[in-house]
This record gives sequence, structure tokens and C-alpha cells, in this order.
Amino acid sequence: LDQTLRNLGVTTVVATGVSVNVGITGLCLSAVDLGYQVVLVRDAVAGVPAEYEEAVIEHSLAMVATVVTSAELLEAWA
Repeated sequence: LDQTLRNLGVTTVVATGVSVNVGITGLCLSAVDLGYQVVLVRDAVAGVPAEYEEAVIEHSLAMVATVVTSAELLEAWA
């Protein structure tokens, strides 16, 4: 995937989906390690329990990714 994204000139990855517990965290950290900018869409991810999700986003992922809402992302893309 990395080579395909680079060939397409992609520099930013938008992270959405499940689960903040494993998948989203791994995506964000791997993408940053590979040199991509990461945008995490707070209201388009999920984790269990919800308190854990919020803590991981607030105290870990916010350090490596730009955290936005889906409305903010759509406004930026408009």
C-alpha cells in the first residue's frame, strides 16, 4: 500500500473505522513512521470502552495526528 500511495503522490492519510484499541492506533503510528501526515476523524472511529477510546485519542494519537471531526474535515475539503 505504501508504494501505491507514494506513486499516487499521497502525503496525508485520513484514519477512520474500528478499532481505536488496535487497528486505528496501528494505522496512525505506522503511517507516521512512513512519513505521512495523519488526520484522525474523532467521530468516525470507535473503541471499547468509550473512555479508553477517548483517552487513547487525547493522550496518544493527538501527539502524532491531527484530530478533527467529520464536519471539520468536510469543511476543509469543500
